[in-house]
Amino acid sequence: MFLGPVGKYALLNSKVRSRLSTLLPRETIQRLVRAKDVAEIFAMLSGTVYEKPFSEPEAKIDPKIAERGLLEREVEWHSELLHDLRGAEKDLVSLLLEGYELDNLKAALRIRESRKSQDELRYLVRSTLPHSLPYQAIATAKSIEDVASLLIGTPYSKPFERAIEDYKERGTLFPIETSLEMDLFRRLASQVEKLSKTDRAVARKLIGLEIDLKNINWLIRLKFYHNVPPGELEKYMIPGGSRIRIERLKKAFASDSPRDTLAAVLERSFAFASRVLESGEELSKLYMIEMILWDYLVDKARKTLAGFPFTIGTVLAYFILKRSEVRNLITIINGKLLDLDAESIEAQLRSNF
Repeated sequence: MFLGPVGKYALLNSKVRSRLSTLLPRETIQRLVRAKDVAEIFAMLSGTVYEKPFSEPEAKIDPKIAERGLLEREVEWHSELLHDLRGAEKDLVSLLLEGYELDNLKAALRIRESRKSQDELRYLVRSTLPHSLPYQAIATAKSIEDVASLLIGTPYSKPFERAIEDYKERGTLFPIETSLEMDLFRRLASQVEKLSKTDRAVARKLIGLEIDLKNINWLIRLKFYHNVPPGELEKYMIPGGSRIRIERLKKAFASDSPRDTLAAVLERSFAFASRVLESGEELSKLYMIEMILWDYLVDKARKTLAGFPFTIGTVLAYFILKRSEVRNLITIINGKLLDLDAESIEAQLRSNF
């Protein structure tokens, strides 16, 4: 039976709106920032949707366990929505969940690369994810080819294999990590095209903005930290950005400094971020630009929620806002562990309002 957008999304929209009502208000975030220590943060979150991760005995001893718990709850919340989705929409959300799996994979690869203790694996998200990856075997693999063999049968196998030679030449995981992320975004873009016309338009904008943010971040790293020649830039860029095309990224790549590169890529599309550069703000802290660009994504998510409610955009916007909130909580906890003052922590928070 054919269902129109109202029939398709009525129940799901109700669930998402209910969850949106549990997002922490600005005042609560400000109180958390000014908490005297991590224990006080845990106490302040008692009675909220975040109580469970912080109530575990291990979390009170090791805050990184609490961080893992936050991410696991985020995955669980998103996974629960799969029960109310069908077809292309369900497949799209499943792909988004692969992002958490990819973070686990990258963490295991970094443990192997740096020869860190295997105890670090305990901080990986343990929630049910789309594929069952052998993280311990990956972290202890003797060769990069052994890692590749462990990924056979998963969507990560081909992009991983494609980047092995580049990894060996550069001596860094960056080519492998970018190859894996580019492949995921390409599959997301392909899945978006299978949605209805209305859903497709909304999803293109939200996912396209995330692609813009990723490309801008990589652009600086590629030019000033990995010395990638101009002719190789395109193989590291993700097509499908909402506001920034590959041609402008190439033009920006020709600039001589991080400031000029960012100015060239941000002009017109991200006017406020571009004006920050013109005002002479310190560019050594590039996270500031990332935070400003994230504001654009949050603003777009908020506008999507204020529009026609019966589209996949409601789900995607909720994911963006929830991800922003969870990352802010992690930033606050880490800030307290590093003994940063409230102003320093607040400066690193993503906008969520």
